[in-house]
Amino acid sequence: MIIKYITKSSPESLMKAFAGCKELTYDKDEFLFHAGDEVTHMDLLVNGDLQVFKYDGNLNEVTLTFFRPVCIVAEWAVIQGIPYPASARFTKKSTILRMPLTEVQNRLNSNIELNHILMHSLMNKIETLNLAINRGLTMDAMQRVAHFLFYGTPDSLALKQTQMASLLYLRPETFSRILKQLKDQGLVDTQKGEITILDKEGLLKILA
Repeated sequence: MIIKYITKSSPESLMKAFAGCKELTYDKDEFLFHAGDEVTHMDLLVNGDLQVFKYDGNLNEVTLTFFRPVCIVAEWAVIQGIPYPASARFTKKSTILRMPLTEVQNRLNSNIELNHILMHSLMNKIETLNLAINRGLTMDAMQRVAHFLFYGTPDSLALKQTQMASLLYLRPETFSRILKQLKDQGLVDTQKGEITILDKEGLLKILA
């Protein structure tokens, strides 16, 4: 598989790829961009948290994902040269490194590692999207939570429970109730808001 020949991105390699770029700081609830804004740069989230969402027909927020550091934000829009398809708002004080599009092009032409980093980042986001689509279309609430926890990454499991509920299109109280049921079954444990997976095979049985 070609992925074996692609350099896996790490926080260190991402920071190196954005070396010399302008550092910007945002406060909680500030927007990084709005849906429809023109793309003029590529951003790297180096500190904080970022919520990406769209509005439905009733102007309710529908969360698409949460970005945690260190990661590239909205590289698909950058590569495609299209306006941002969703909005992004910081959920805490955050810091980004910003690379203008002209510099993105220059570095892509001269830095094969940056090309690999972008490919790897895009593949990770495509995998996350496929998992989300599968959950949303085929699973009930219990299965959605079990699926999220079974396939969870350290970053996704570090989200606040309200953020997890938002990703799964569940009310926070529904998510809490299901989490308690999983805890009572000995599949997970929760301490100070942190979720620990105790029995992945048990979660898999729920999915089956």
